[in-house]
Amino acid sequence: MKELLAKWGPEFRQADITSVEDGVWRVQLGQETYILKHRTARSRVWEEYDLLNWLTAQGQPISPLLFTKEETPWAEYQLGIYVLYRFVEGTPGDKLGGYTAALAREAGATLARLHRVLAEYPAGDSFPVFDLFQEAASYAWPAVQSHAALKFGHSLHPLKEAIGGELVNPYEALPRQLIHRDFHPGNLIFRDGRIVGILDFDRVRLGIRLFDLCYLATAVLSGEFDRPQRRREWLGFVRELIVGYCSVEPLTRTEGFAFLHIIYLIQLLFIAHYLDLGSTSLADKNMAMLLWIHEQQDFFRPIIEKLVAG
Repeated sequence: MKELLAKWGPEFRQADITSVEDGVWRVQLGQETYILKHRTARSRVWEEYDLLNWLTAQGQPISPLLFTKEETPWAEYQLGIYVLYRFVEGTPGDKLGGYTAALAREAGATLARLHRVLAEYPAGDSFPVFDLFQEAASYAWPAVQSHAALKFGHSLHPLKEAIGGELVNPYEALPRQLIHRDFHPGNLIFRDGRIVGILDFDRVRLGIRLFDLCYLATAVLSGEFDRPQRRREWLGFVRELIVGYCSVEPLTRTEGFAFLHIIYLIQLLFIAHYLDLGSTSLADKNMAMLLWIHEQQDFFRPIIEKLVAG
């Protein structure tokens, strides 16, 4: 690892390296702290490097990728691709022990400010397109429907009718732009109740902007779903999240109508993903989340639509 780090400068040979998780290392060099990450390919690192520098120039709380001595934003070592950036001091959102209304509004407003800037990025068309509806329909739905029928004897026909009958036309009208695509609590760094860092821009794509807001909502529910009281409080979290977002950037009425449907599609992708990994327990948990959210639809959707309209 010291040989790898030296590609960013010979001084890094003196750094202390600690594994944080699979493919992620904390690098301590004197008083400076960095994060080293393994990447599967270099194909999109240049685009990410340029985007992060631009976001930083626009005042977004971003930690850009660092250039190596070979003048690339990545280093190659033993057939692997690695990137390095400065560590952002603070507490990741998934370590806060719960979200208050104030934190929900902070997360929503932060995402709206990020979206506003991402929509103005001059080279946005260079990123691939992410079509959530197509991904869910072609990849996730067959596997999820089969799993539900075989394991639970449960038909997802009512959900299919809700998605297919209500979402197809509104989906085409949803605003599209560059989106983060991994906007979950662990990628938000908090300090004194404010977000001071947004991490992991390697999944940025062109897609519906509502995806990021719904992805954050379902990620928070996933962390609290096994606790019935916190599960019920999630509905209030989503209200405050939307209020925070709309305080910066209004959502359209179509986005308000489609909000829960987009969450359904995200849950379908998660279930299929965990089935592919052979993790049936996580697939079943996300299935339970999907069915529970659908049960709340008649109560919850009018509240969301009213918030957006207001």
